[in-house]
Amino acid sequence: MAKQNEALFEESSQGAVSAVTAIGFVLSVVLLVGGMVLGSYAFGAESGSLLLFAAGLAAMTLGCMLPFTMLSATGK
Repeated sequence: MAKQNEALFEESSQGAVSAVTAIGFVLSVVLLVGGMVLGSYAFGAESGSLLLFAAGLAAMTLGCMLPFTMLSATGK
């Protein structure tokens, strides 16, 4: 059983989430979901479907890469 006077959770040694991390996360989600929507429009397009699909794929790739490259650069 846990002791009464001890804290259940320790504070993080890295501090709070920075604004850059939060903005990067939101941008990543927007790129990922927007890329999926843009790529899905390619299946109903009469012309330029390959261009729409490639743009959607590029947005999804950038949305997936952004958090991993940004978070490793900031050290969090």
